[in-house]
Amino acid sequence: MNEWQRELMKVAGDMEESKERVKKRVLQQQVIKAKKPILFTLLTAIVTFCLAGFVLVQLLNKETKQSSNVFNETQLTHFEKIIRINWGKQDEGFYTKEAFERYKNVVAIYYYAKSLGLHYSEEELKAVRNEHYEDLVRIQKVPEYADLFKEEGVEKYFKKYLEPLLPMYTAKKKLETFYLEKYPTFPKGIVQEIAAQDALRYFDKHFVEQAKTFEEQNGIKNYYSSSQGIIYLGTVIKIEVESNAFLFVEGVIPKDLENLSQEQIVKKYPKATWYPVLDDLPVKQGDYVRIESNSNQSIDENGIVTHYGVLNNVEISEPTVTTKLNIQNEQEVMQFFRKTEWQPAGDMGTPPDYSFMLEGVRIDVWLSYGQSLYLNKVGYGTVHLSQKRSEELKKIVGIK
Repeated sequence: MNEWQRELMKVAGDMEESKERVKKRVLQQQVIKAKKPILFTLLTAIVTFCLAGFVLVQLLNKETKQSSNVFNETQLTHFEKIIRINWGKQDEGFYTKEAFERYKNVVAIYYYAKSLGLHYSEEELKAVRNEHYEDLVRIQKVPEYADLFKEEGVEKYFKKYLEPLLPMYTAKKKLETFYLEKYPTFPKGIVQEIAAQDALRYFDKHFVEQAKTFEEQNGIKNYYSSSQGIIYLGTVIKIEVESNAFLFVEGVIPKDLENLSQEQIVKKYPKATWYPVLDDLPVKQGDYVRIESNSNQSIDENGIVTHYGVLNNVEISEPTVTTKLNIQNEQEVMQFFRKTEWQPAGDMGTPPDYSFMLEGVRIDVWLSYGQSLYLNKVGYGTVHLSQKRSEELKKIVGIK
């Protein structure tokens, strides 16, 4: 089945019943054919041909119009209905904004899959249709979803709200399969997030105006700012899986790894994390990078824990600005930090000015306003020392 036929199927639906009706009609016509004049039969054929052509033109025009509209208000309403049920009482603006974000993710995956040449078959579309219809039948029995079908029932609700989304859900399955092959060593959950992230990156690059127009037409405002992820500074120590992924060690500069084998590095830095290489932001082994990530997952196989993350952004940094301190009075430094309350790690934006090792853990130091210090203890978090405490630490570790 070619692309045109698939697109027609999306509009016209399953034609099997229609085929049976046409077959019966033809057989009936054959029985009475001898009683009809030739001119009448010819006129009937001409009218039938013209009518079929008219219907096809209408269907194609409808499909062209639908494909030119990236978003549809009816489907936005569907997502908003679900959000209202799942989130309970919120500000009105929240429901529409959250619904649009969910809807946009689905649309982005569809167009990204098309850009990669991933096409679905009639059988795959039908399978997804059955799956989503059965899901809808199941949730109608859940009390929280009862109001969803009160006015229209499952059949009409499915046809109105979900059928137009089926090509997008089918494309999502194709894209996830494609990405599982691209990142064979990554866990499925992380791979799905990577695919969705790449799809949004593609969509924001090519469809930003369509999204903006739809938001304006529907009064969708940015009522909240989504998390941009956590910032980490560290070194790329390995590229593999056909250059699709890199192993990253937080808090380590390239010089720290010069005399260590990969096995020694992984043993010394057990929180090393695998990230996908972004197509437009490649990195190479030995790069000191600043990465942004909003999700990670760990897999324990036979006592060996491997970490994986989703990459929002990556930038090459310059590690030579960091002065490595050689601590001789480790006990005195440990005493200084004994009552320190480390806070969740924040984004410092630049490589540290100083760094030193304490009990095998790296501590990075940034000079702040008024000569106070910001510190980050890898795996523990950050702390902003007062000016008095900063002066004490400078003397102890030898910062001038």
